[in-house]
Amino acid sequence: MRRIRLTLTLLVLLLATGCVRSRNLDEYAYILNVGVERGTTMPYLVTFLVSVPNAGTEESAVKNVVIDAEARTLSEAVETLNAAYPGRLSFSRSSLLVIHEDLARTGEQTAFLDFSFGKSDLWQNLRVVVSKDPVRGVFEGWVTETDPSLRKIKTAAGDLASASGITADVGYDEYLEAVVDKRYDAMLAYAGETEYALETDLVGGDAYPYLGGSLLTKDLLKTSVAGCAVFNGDRMVGVLNGRHTMAVRMVTDAFERGELLLTLPDGTPMSVVLYRVRAPKITLTGENARVELYLEADPVSPEYTGMGRAERKAFLKERIEAELDEVFSALQRVNSDAMGFGRFAAMRFKSAEDWEAYDWKADYRTLSVSFSVTVMLSQEGTP
Repeated sequence: MRRIRLTLTLLVLLLATGCVRSRNLDEYAYILNVGVERGTTMPYLVTFLVSVPNAGTEESAVKNVVIDAEARTLSEAVETLNAAYPGRLSFSRSSLLVIHEDLARTGEQTAFLDFSFGKSDLWQNLRVVVSKDPVRGVFEGWVTETDPSLRKIKTAAGDLASASGITADVGYDEYLEAVVDKRYDAMLAYAGETEYALETDLVGGDAYPYLGGSLLTKDLLKTSVAGCAVFNGDRMVGVLNGRHTMAVRMVTDAFERGELLLTLPDGTPMSVVLYRVRAPKITLTGENARVELYLEADPVSPEYTGMGRAERKAFLKERIEAELDEVFSALQRVNSDAMGFGRFAAMRFKSAEDWEAYDWKADYRTLSVSFSVTVMLSQEGTP
């Protein structure tokens, strides 16, 4: 009898405080994207892309809205957002963190991201992207009536990295590792609105914040991603277009396939699809590094008129090695180890303390790298 009374008492207390009230999933406001840029009255302008219930309509069950708030920390910005959706905010579907280029070039985003917000699980799910344009415009450019959940564009960003190699698909954990451990430097996908002008990348070519690297499309999505923002530590130091991003990914073993446009000796443009055959072999001895790459080449157009098989392989080998040299030299000029040679330098040390005491970047400035590419033509067999 005493147990029954105690149970009834607890039940009454829970009902009085509302603790047993369940909330329907459709009532939540889901934060899909988080963006940060420099504020005007506060240090940061934090922008959220929020999926909210589209109550009272016969249209889609949800709608996406872009909301921003100036704040000193992310938690302050969330408190402001929570005033609009009290008790209904959820980070469970968050998958994209966008850092504005102006902030990234100064490293100011580090202070913003270094906080105790009680959302450590949030960061593990986020891809990190650098925005060329204001974050609000980028988010709004990703919103379409046909895909209110943004699942397609988020999936496409990852697929684009593996299918074409012209951008990177980097999670927050990987970005943090690059900044903290300093064994390599980060390369983050570079996003922008398609109406904005081009700019020069580190090697000297045009950098396109567009899907496909150079194809300007007129479709529902006004924002796309290609190429990468390159970092030295926590500071962005430049941009690589899709083609030069692909060269870096070949060295870091993140490359799977990609298309390369070349010019034949007679001036004819040629397109060739390259595939990774096996992992690159990298050796680092003193101030010298050697990178051995193994690629399969499948010509798309035109035919190799006037060139035998051996000549074709020699031609591709020469052009790819020359491009790798150019990209590495450009990275070295801004002291960015995006190719990750520091990972091999760190192997020389027995403890993390010894590695942290060593100034790898000082030696990286004078590092000499040689690239050796073995090319296998399609249907030829293993090189």
